[in-house]
Order: sequence, then structure tokens, then C-alpha cells
Amino acid sequence: MKYRILILLMVAVLLLPSAVFGQEAPTRVFDYAGLFSAKEASELEDAIVGFQDATGYDFAILVSDIDHGYEDYQQLCDDFYAQHNLGLGMTGSAILCVLDLYEQGYFYIQVYGDFQYLMNEQDVQYLASKATGDYAGNFPAALQWILSFTQQAVTQMGTDNPIRVYDYGKLLSAEEKQTLETAIADFRALSGRDFLYLSTYEAIDGNEDGYYMQEFYTQHGFGEGEQRSGVMLYLDLDNGSFYVQNFGDMDTFVSQDDIDRIVQKASDPMAERDFLTAVLGVVDNYAAVFR
Repeated sequence: MKYRILILLMVAVLLLPSAVFGQEAPTRVFDYAGLFSAKEASELEDAIVGFQDATGYDFAILVSDIDHGYEDYQQLCDDFYAQHNLGLGMTGSAILCVLDLYEQGYFYIQVYGDFQYLMNEQDVQYLASKATGDYAGNFPAALQWILSFTQQAVTQMGTDNPIRVYDYGKLLSAEEKQTLETAIADFRALSGRDFLYLSTYEAIDGNEDGYYMQEFYTQHGFGEGEQRSGVMLYLDLDNGSFYVQNFGDMDTFVSQDDIDRIVQKASDPMAERDFLTAVLGVVDNYAAVFR
């Protein structure tokens, strides 16, 4: 989302020359226009390290005052993301904020990896509009706010909202997702434990055994109680597999042998692509333990 910069700057702005793209940079603050003081740049770098540690995701800032000749910001961001090896986690997730001080000046936010699903266009628009509105003229403060706000949203995703159906693979209709959300809410109320559904269709490096599910579950704050107890069902369409995994104290209620039986029961409807029936069956089998 591109936003006009409503600040009084005695400079112009845009993108980097191709030679700059190839530079090695030890940090995630690429201030080629010299906009930030050394103290401001250092504080932003520290905040980004904290963001990375807390979320497992990446964050980078690009400031430029040179017209590189790109016709659209997305291509600029994509090239910069690739050439500087941005992105963390199994999906290479990152937020890239571009402050273009060339001519009229623009502020642009591009997201990668999980953020493409976690943040819709309205979310990105909110971040950009607040940065160019409430913090107009003070971009170090604006970027600090974006970091803090996004970090809180990512790490508390499992505690601050009731959503437990993350159908990135687009297997379920809107009605089916609501049916599943209701069943999961009933399970959570009955058991005092969490339940999460996730589907993906993109290739994820190193995900042959479904390792991405644990990364997703833990870094977003899912689970109930001190042990973050719950269960997760993950459909990895790229590998043609689905997984069920316990977290926290769930192993004391549902053993691995029990999980194997539950997975076996779900295999036929999964094979027939009756995903709602399969997942509801897993939820019901877990719920039966607590009835």
C-alpha cells in the first residue's frame, strides 16, 4: 500500500540505483538518504532485533532519495527483499517499509511469507495511514510504532481473538469455516484447551514432516494455560499430508496411539477431499475425551 508522505522535508525521494542493491548491509535499516540520526538508526535496529526475537519474522526499512526507475513499488520491494536475503522463519516472512523521498515522496509497505495471510490490504493500509498521519514528520517514531503494534498483534494472535481456522489453502467455504469455528469454540469451552486448524498449499523448505505447524502454533501464542495446551491439525497440500499434534499437557489425555487412530479415521474423508467432515471428526474425537 503506497501512501503520500505528508511531511515537510527539504529533500526529494525514491529508489536505489542498481549498484546500491548489491551492497552488503549488516542491519535491517537501509537509510541511503541519511534521514535518520545515528541514534535513531541504532534505536530502530535494536527494535527490529527485538521484533525478530519475539515473532520469528523479519522487518526491514529502506529509505532512498534517488529515482531508480522502477514503475511500481512492489517490484522494487521484491528485488530488494531477494537481493538482501530478507525474511525469517520457514516461509521467509518479513515486512519491508519503503520511505521514498524522491519528488513528491511516498511511504510503501510490502509483506512476505506468513504476513501475506496474516495481514490483509486493510491491515497494511491502517499501518501506512497511521504512520503518514498521526506520526507525520516523525518517521522514526512512526516506524517504532509499526514495529511495536505488529509485534503485539503477531505474538498475541492466539490470545486476543477467537479465530482458530486459518485456511490458507482455501479448502473451506465461508460457511464451512464458520461451522468449524463453532465446533472448535465448543471444544475449547468443554476442555479448557486450545484447538487450531491450519492449511497451506505453498512449498515450505524443510516441512516434509510438518514442522511448520509447531512454528506457527508457538510463535503466535496459541494454547491455554501456563503450558499452552492444545492440539493442532495441519494440512500441508504441497506434500499431500496432514498432521495432528498435541501441545502442553494434551498428551496426558490423548496418547500418540490415540492420535494415530484419530488420524486413521480422518484419512478416508481427507482422501475424498471432504475436509470439513475430516476435521470435524478430529475435533469430535478430542472432545469425547473430555465429555
